[in-house]
Amino acid sequence: MAWLRQRSTLAFLATSLVLVAVKLLFDLYPRDFPGRDQAAAFTWQVIGFIWLLGLGGLLAERSIGLPDAFADMARERRGTLVALITGLAYGLVTVGQDRLTGGGAEQWIHLPWPWSIPFYTFGAIFLEFLLRLGALCVLVWLIHVVILRRRWLMPVFWTVNAVVAFYEIMPATMADIAAGHWAAVALTPLWPLYWTNLFEGWLLLRFGWFAPIVFRLAFYLVWHVVYGGLGPF
Repeated sequence: MAWLRQRSTLAFLATSLVLVAVKLLFDLYPRDFPGRDQAAAFTWQVIGFIWLLGLGGLLAERSIGLPDAFADMARERRGTLVALITGLAYGLVTVGQDRLTGGGAEQWIHLPWPWSIPFYTFGAIFLEFLLRLGALCVLVWLIHVVILRRRWLMPVFWTVNAVVAFYEIMPATMADIAAGHWAAVALTPLWPLYWTNLFEGWLLLRFGWFAPIVFRLAFYLVWHVVYGGLGPF
């Protein structure tokens, strides 16, 4: 089949193999390591589901007519550069916020070197397969193609993107609701994390599914690997 030989498909398979390789490292490493309990939560069944969701998103992306990653190498280079620069910048912003608020004073959430490298590489790919390539593309395809018969693509895309972007901040928002902190709930759409998730949706819309992964990897490099590896402070 021709689609199996497309650069985007090969890149998807290669990215998937990174997930498998890191999972094997977690499973086969004979001694204990930081984050083993967290790594164990990512079972092969969960990884298989996320992979199928990502594959469905890849097919949905093509059906919708969004840019196919690596089909236009000039566009891919621009997308990679934009995602890399903005991801690094957001990492620095997050570090600055943490230092100003003393966020890591009570509990250091980062894994130490060298386990931070495979762990957060795995996490970045896993999360983007789940959110952007998976949930965003599949839901847009379902609504735009199946329900609306290919009408109103952009309104559908941005509505779904706004909903999917809420995923990462949902636990904190639910905690604020439970505690009755309604002012904090009202300010939820202003969180930088929410806006970066919206921005990652734009990266996918403009450059294809690989650009959000580059953004996430660059962000995690600064926030978790470099800053997190130097701490706790």
